[in-house]
Amino acid sequence: MQKIFLLILIISIAISGAGCDSSYATKKRITKEQDRIVTGKLKYDYDVMEKDLRALRRKYGEAISYTSIGKSVEGRELYAVKIGKGDQKLLVVGSVHAREWMTSYLLMNLLELYLEAGQEGKRVGAYNIRKMLQDATITFVPMLNPDGVDLVLNGVGDRDKASLMHMNENIEDFSRWKANIAGVDLNRQFNADWADTVSKEAPSFENYKGESYLDQPESQALAALAEQEDFDITAAYHLSGSVIFWYYHQEGANYRRDLRIARRIRWITGYKLVKEKDSDEVAAGFKDWFVKVYKRPGYTIEIGDKRYDEIVVEDISRFVRENRKVIPYLAKEAKKIK
Repeated sequence: MQKIFLLILIISIAISGAGCDSSYATKKRITKEQDRIVTGKLKYDYDVMEKDLRALRRKYGEAISYTSIGKSVEGRELYAVKIGKGDQKLLVVGSVHAREWMTSYLLMNLLELYLEAGQEGKRVGAYNIRKMLQDATITFVPMLNPDGVDLVLNGVGDRDKASLMHMNENIEDFSRWKANIAGVDLNRQFNADWADTVSKEAPSFENYKGESYLDQPESQALAALAEQEDFDITAAYHLSGSVIFWYYHQEGANYRRDLRIARRIRWITGYKLVKEKDSDEVAAGFKDWFVKVYKRPGYTIEIGDKRYDEIVVEDISRFVRENRKVIPYLAKEAKKIK
């Protein structure tokens, strides 16, 4: 009887201890989440991003640097943010289209994730982030179109409402706006096959390619950055469709290489690959230009299967989970380029 009593007592103490450990782990996780700088919100605009960049710099010091690569039409800084010190070079771009501002939140969240993992020696999936940051330099342009994002999230403000209304087909709701503030689609601005790319005839909330390629300061800045840095791989994040665009007339070894990488991104994210026959024959997007000019892998990754105006905070958290291993994977692949 005494032995049974002692056995029950030992089990009770073990369960109690496990409960304490579990409670401690839960509290530690909650505290860590509360300490995060980039937090989920359905209004991640330029001012919030700029504030988060300053906070990340204060927290992680020389592990992160950022500089302006130019100014938007309205004079906002176009930030390029670097982490890592390695020879391989990867570029990741967000908010090319204004209403897809949640891609900026995604990239900023990933930035913080990698900085934290690098500092603490943690892995993301199977990827050693500290080693990734030793081997590669990853450049983020988290918000290429800050003026358009501001219009979508904060409204007309003191801008010329009549002009904007005209470009928006006299609709007062600007949440659908894709273009920069001048009414030019920044993803139809690059000299891949710009002259033959379908376009509206005048500035519009969407699908106007401009009077000539690279005639907008935002597209000029991105092209100049790519030319200066000579990236191995690029990825531009858009919304929506949960699909991956990868093809732009590659042939031979480049075709096989780029398809292989695209298939791996599909495996990581669960997104679908857009087949060659369903890709645009002519296009003037950043990915198309990079693939055509540099003969290196470029990807457009479309997150989410909902419309831009149906996204909730939980969706944004899911985007992070789906994509957190994409950049470490691409950084690893960058070793094989050139």
